[in-house]
Amino acid sequence: MLAIEIDGSSHNDKIEYDKIRQNKIESLGVRFIRFCDVEVKRNLQGCIDHIKEWIEQNKPPGE
Repeated sequence: MLAIEIDGSSHNDKIEYDKIRQNKIESLGVRFIRFCDVEVKRNLQGCIDHIKEWIEQNKPPGE
């Protein structure tokens, strides 16, 4: 299970909240990939490639 988080200026005052929320979600077995909103806007394909690589590297055995 994977969560993709896109952080931007709206997260600037929510750093502690995001950290607590992420820890709770990760305790359920969900893994996180974080991107900065500027990175997504400027290099969407690079972000997609990163996600694809993560999926490939984290496939369950036998898939």
